[in-house]
Amino acid sequence: MSLYEQVKRINEAEYTINRLIFKHYKQYLDSGITTQQAVVLDIVYLAKRITVGEIAVEMDISSSAVSQLIAKLEKNQYIKREINLQNRREVFITLDHKGVEYFAQQDYVEQLIADKIYSKLSSQELDELERIVEKLKKVALKEL
Repeated sequence: MSLYEQVKRINEAEYTINRLIFKHYKQYLDSGITTQQAVVLDIVYLAKRITVGEIAVEMDISSSAVSQLIAKLEKNQYIKREINLQNRREVFITLDHKGVEYFAQQDYVEQLIADKIYSKLSSQELDELERIVEKLKKVALKEL
């Protein structure tokens, strides 16, 4: 079997797992936000506090495009803007109450997935899976 065929089978298995997880837990995961809005939320969540310009750099899109995404998320109370008291021209983006709820739901679903799926693997298998996925992440970060 070629490397391509093997990678294709791995990707198909991963896609099937993710599709089944989404279908099974859709009621918890369907927030009505777009993929780009979810990316903005993830960036804000990881950073805790970030500027529009920093989000634009992270997403490789214009600041005005980010501002449009933020306006919709702010209107729906997923994120909020806060003026930097040290530099009043700078605005920080942080999670609002719906954004906090969004990630609490994700954590809840991750716990359910761990209990229902990953608990069926031995600790040795989990360690090996984690090692391989972390290695792939490092390769992707370096190569891409």
